[in-house]
Amino acid sequence: MKAFAIISVARQVDGEYVIVKVEKAFTDTTKAQTFAQNLASRYHEEILMPNGVAVSCICERGVFEIEIES
Repeated sequence: MKAFAIISVARQVDGEYVIVKVEKAFTDTTKAQTFAQNLASRYHEEILMPNGVAVSCICERGVFEIEIES
């Protein structure tokens, strides 16, 4: 079975953090592509870290195919 996940990768502008977040997953590639098209593929975001400090990040979002074994 295959899943199609919308994944965001954020890189800190002036630092060393890289953050990966799974936004949503689908079993249908068309639904995943349609969902992703309604979102920005590249954007800037302030991300709150566990220590309470917000870091400035450049983010990219895309659809990734995942093979699931049972």
